[in-house]
Amino acid sequence: MKKLIGLISFGFVALIASSQEVSIASTNNYTACVGALVDSGMSASDYGSNENHTITWCPEAPETILNLYWVVFNLDANSTISIYDGNSNAEPLIGTYTGTELQSLDITSTNITGCLTVEFISGAGSSGNFGAVASCGEPCEKPIAIINWIDDVQPVKACIGEELTFNSTYSTAAEGQEIVSWDWDLGDGTTTSGEPIITHTYSQPGLYILDLDIIDSNDCPNQNTVDYQILVSTEPVFDGTTTDFSMCVNEVEDLVGMVEGVQYIAEPSVDFGDGLYIPDDQTQCFYSELTFTSFFPGSEVIDANADILNLFINFEHSYMGDLTITFICPNGQSIQVHSQGGAGTYLGEPIDNDAGENPGIGWDYYWEPTATNGTWEANAGGTLPAGAYESVQPFSNLNGCPLNGTWEIEVCDLWSIDNGFIFDWSIQFAPYLYPEAISFTPTFGPECDSTYWTTDDMSDILFVNDLDYDGDCSSVEINPTTVGPHTFVFNAINDFGCHYEVPVDVEVYGVMSSLTADPQQFCGEPVTIEANLFGGDDFNEADCDFTWSWNTSSSSVTLEDDDTLEPTLTQMDDITEFTLDVDYTIPGTSNVCSNNFNIEIETCEITIPNIFTPNNDGVNDRWTVDGLAGFNGSEVYVYDRWGVEMFSDIIDLTDPDPSWDGKIQSPAFGEIVASPGIYYYVIRVKHSENEDLIAVDQYCDCGDGTFAIECCCPCNDGGFSLDCCSNDISTSNGLTTTSYTGTITLMRD
Repeated sequence: MKKLIGLISFGFVALIASSQEVSIASTNNYTACVGALVDSGMSASDYGSNENHTITWCPEAPETILNLYWVVFNLDANSTISIYDGNSNAEPLIGTYTGTELQSLDITSTNITGCLTVEFISGAGSSGNFGAVASCGEPCEKPIAIINWIDDVQPVKACIGEELTFNSTYSTAAEGQEIVSWDWDLGDGTTTSGEPIITHTYSQPGLYILDLDIIDSNDCPNQNTVDYQILVSTEPVFDGTTTDFSMCVNEVEDLVGMVEGVQYIAEPSVDFGDGLYIPDDQTQCFYSELTFTSFFPGSEVIDANADILNLFINFEHSYMGDLTITFICPNGQSIQVHSQGGAGTYLGEPIDNDAGENPGIGWDYYWEPTATNGTWEANAGGTLPAGAYESVQPFSNLNGCPLNGTWEIEVCDLWSIDNGFIFDWSIQFAPYLYPEAISFTPTFGPECDSTYWTTDDMSDILFVNDLDYDGDCSSVEINPTTVGPHTFVFNAINDFGCHYEVPVDVEVYGVMSSLTADPQQFCGEPVTIEANLFGGDDFNEADCDFTWSWNTSSSSVTLEDDDTLEPTLTQMDDITEFTLDVDYTIPGTSNVCSNNFNIEIETCEITIPNIFTPNNDGVNDRWTVDGLAGFNGSEVYVYDRWGVEMFSDIIDLTDPDPSWDGKIQSPAFGEIVASPGIYYYVIRVKHSENEDLIAVDQYCDCGDGTFAIECCCPCNDGGFSLDCCSNDISTSNGLTTTSYTGTITLMRD
């Protein structure tokens, strides 16, 4: 059998089956691939008492399989239908049925003839009705729609504008069949067809239910409801986050980031859709779907007489006796509320004898488990009043139905001439079944992987250099070291993975300066200190007030022209730090940014140590000649007692003081650790003739109770020949070179 599923103009699914009514009492044999097998009362009335009819229905060649889909099956307790898999009641019995046991089920032949034999027997005082639509071919083994895969975590959490990929390639079809059609409903009004893998972005926050309808190569649709849930994050609020401001360079200010997720709430709701046209067509049963998703997962109808308040339809039709009306729950259970009776009774205000498709006026009709005024048929005649009625079948038929999923209404017109319209329908469940409002609130954590600040130069954020920092990264201190515009960005990432950025523009005012001295040491000759001030685009030196100060007694320092940015140092006895304090008035305001800048001027004193312990304990690990960095072109050499060079350095004005870590850089062997022992240095200091060079070096034990530098020379110990037994002074091109030699003791313990 091939049940053809399609979308009609109003978005409703129609189950198409060619049919012509064939009464079980009218013939014993029938051959066709279309038609409807009905009881002896056909569309006009129920079957009667003590009936006994048998019909053998066979498929029309070349078909070899027959299927009967039981649209209506409502037998009283004294009536049965037995179905045999073959062309007589001598063939294997498929089953014997009563009540509503066959309703909405398929019975398919499996024998070589393809025939089915149906035997109907009613008892004394019996009444009821049945009807089955016949078709030929393989029956549907419905495919199962699967989105992504079974280990996919739901609901899916997504961000606005995030591209999501939905994959249905794991959907399954019957053996020998393949899926040929995919109809996606993305839940936001977007539908798309034709591909098993799609991408989609959601533009608004909310709870979306994605659904997928598939059809296989046997024209069989899936019966399962996918209900794939997607939660799209709401946009957070950043109330309390620092806003744009200005500050002075090298000052410290606080940045505070505050973010809070916004709750999304979705009340349980249904979409009633548009009107469904019911034409005067006996070849079609029409279906409309209503999908519920807001109940708790796994919820079921326990007692339909209490759990369901009513089944509702707004309807007009010109012949009530034509119709069967059935409500079908997500797992296939059903209740037939009306079964043909009532003859020419009007429903609502139809347009009778209307050859077109012009809707009349629908009236509200309800079926309630507590109704006591009878069925539609019991109230037939004229126009059926709007209101509540009893159902033909008991509401207990729906016990065990899942609440979530797709519920359907099935309307079949089994008699010709008249038509009608469904304008609306619904299922009203008891209020206690509804959960609290469906809601979610994205969350943000205080940890540094959830909320944090960034900027182009991360050193402007103070805690970045603190490796032990484990605080709240949403509140930080900043210390910009350059003037001009700076942008700091507050970053927030919620548990949906959505990343939000809030920029804060900070205008940094003030003065920057570079202080230089020429020469860098005071050795008796004047030293010029030069301050170069600069700022932002609107910086003007005239907006600055400045003063010079120093950290030693004023009597030991003479600084001339200290009301300028190029003062001259003419007297200094000790190493001194000079400070330039600058007050900058921000143009157009009375705000003042104060900054200070420092430079240290050394004397000509050079200190040469005679021992060091490079054992990585952080104490005396390097042999450093303090003060030598101020003498450009000076040279330092270290040798072992055999004259092999261990270390050398030639001073450039940009270099620090020369320093040896006790390791040898060997071209052949790479880095080698020097052994403990005695090593020898040669230091050649280049200075001007007028500079007062002060050398603080070592004096060695001469063995006679006296100490002298000459006793430190390696040649006195029988070592290699080195002209080092006295300090050597030479002059060339106005520069004096003074040489110092001595020993170094390297210890590692």
